[in-house]
Amino acid sequence: MILFNYYFELFLIVHARYLLAYKCHECQEMIFNYSITIDNIPSPTRDDCKIITAENGCSVYVGWFDDGTSAVYYDVDPDLPFDSVVAKTERKVTVWSGEYVTNRFISYNCKPSNITPCNTVDNIKLAIISTVFPTDEQIQKFDTLIVPTTEFYGSLCLQVSNMTYCPKTNILSCQQCIGIIQYFQQIDICAMCPAGKAVTNFLDYYTTFFLNNHTQLDRITLACRKYGACNSIENIKRIKNTLITKFDFDKFFQSTASIIKSTTTILFMMFVIGLLHTDYRE
Repeated sequence: MILFNYYFELFLIVHARYLLAYKCHECQEMIFNYSITIDNIPSPTRDDCKIITAENGCSVYVGWFDDGTSAVYYDVDPDLPFDSVVAKTERKVTVWSGEYVTNRFISYNCKPSNITPCNTVDNIKLAIISTVFPTDEQIQKFDTLIVPTTEFYGSLCLQVSNMTYCPKTNILSCQQCIGIIQYFQQIDICAMCPAGKAVTNFLDYYTTFFLNNHTQLDRITLACRKYGACNSIENIKRIKNTLITKFDFDKFFQSTASIIKSTTTILFMMFVIGLLHTDYRE
């Protein structure tokens, strides 16, 4: 009897955890040889897609690449804040070839209910229509900042930091200046010339939009190889002022309210039709 009670209680605990666990869509990354738009975002219904339980939350991501391809990914337990939209612009040049590419990414990250996944097509659509990325022309203005050059002296890179973690400068083996500035409740800076081989020069503008309090975090990384302190605070400020990604919180929440209203109307109509059908049969 004691053994039975033990296993019965264990079953109840496991069952309760299952019922209360978060539900998310999960699919392998989908690659397309065309540019995804809000009209053709694939839903998580392929054979390799499934609804699974998650410890933390859900995410759905769309990436647009320089070669005209794109990707969609439904993920579980991302290392990203709940109730946020993350947008990223990336401009890089391969050092040995001089080929420039621009990539853009956006993800919607959420904490679902224990019944319905929140990483849905509708939610990523809302994120996309509420976001305005910088144009190609604006991005290309900074190509001269990341252009590959042979004239480089690591000792001239800006070296300053107030971040908890910032790689150390190694003048003997560094090949490019790197500057990272995060703008949020305070300004955090990490500028150095770390050890390692420079395969690409790049700028990376990463913005997190927090949906609950309508704030944002901007993080810019600049990796360059030029004579002088190309990773200067002034250069990164210019990137921030020119390449900022804009997010319309009002549009996001108005569209959300519209979807909820439409869904409620459809459910109500189905209910009424059901009642009329029942009355007709009687």
